[in-house]
Amino acid sequence: MWLTGFILLLIALLGAGAYDRFGTTLKAHLSLILAFGGAFLIGIIFNHLIPETYAMGEHVGWIVVLGFLLQGVLEYGSQGIEHGHMHTSHVKSSSRMPWAMFVSLCLHALIESMPLHGDDHGHAHHDHAHHGHVHMHGMEGVDTALLIGLILHKLPVALVLMGMLDALGIKRSSRWLAMVVFGLMPLAGMMLFDALVHAGTRWSELVPVWSGGLLIGILLHISTTILFEASDGHHFNRNKLLVTIAGLVLAVLTTGI
Repeated sequence: MWLTGFILLLIALLGAGAYDRFGTTLKAHLSLILAFGGAFLIGIIFNHLIPETYAMGEHVGWIVVLGFLLQGVLEYGSQGIEHGHMHTSHVKSSSRMPWAMFVSLCLHALIESMPLHGDDHGHAHHDHAHHGHVHMHGMEGVDTALLIGLILHKLPVALVLMGMLDALGIKRSSRWLAMVVFGLMPLAGMMLFDALVHAGTRWSELVPVWSGGLLIGILLHISTTILFEASDGHHFNRNKLLVTIAGLVLAVLTTGI
């Protein structure tokens, strides 16, 4: 758990540093970076997360719908940063922390990371041999495919968040402190998951089902928006098609090895 949390913290800081060093260049290719990550998420959703989460219990479909709607609520506050919207063209420098945006992003990062560490009550609670995914939990009981997906998702989000804070005129030290807090959210999510499944209550055994279903809904919302939103005039250009295929292929290889 701790190693996974450190990796995702490092990814958040890497994205922030990438904006400081290569902001203009990366923004020019942001749509392709996002498309690759979005395609990978689509791949693991249908080839990994849905089969295993639906095998845990009943009524998962309604939990997925709730996750989809929850992401819509979170985006009301975050302004769509989760799928690469950088509204810097009309942002006025105010030197005030955009708390609604930041809190929404942190909640998003916390919730989507909860199923990462299955331990003996999460995904690993079920016999993965039935699905051919025993290999997914080689590092500290961590879902490797989901970890890769969150890395590909978190890196551009950190880049965009750093860009928004910079455009708002937030001082450098505050920007980096915000990125550290944002980067620690996955660890907080895994710790919360572990605490809930070990709470010893009647609903503890439902935590993996609910966290997995909400995760699917959230990632479906984000990945479909990334791939099919109108940012490029609804045209699926060649480069975007190629990186989308590459993301899907990587997802198949990751979940099928």
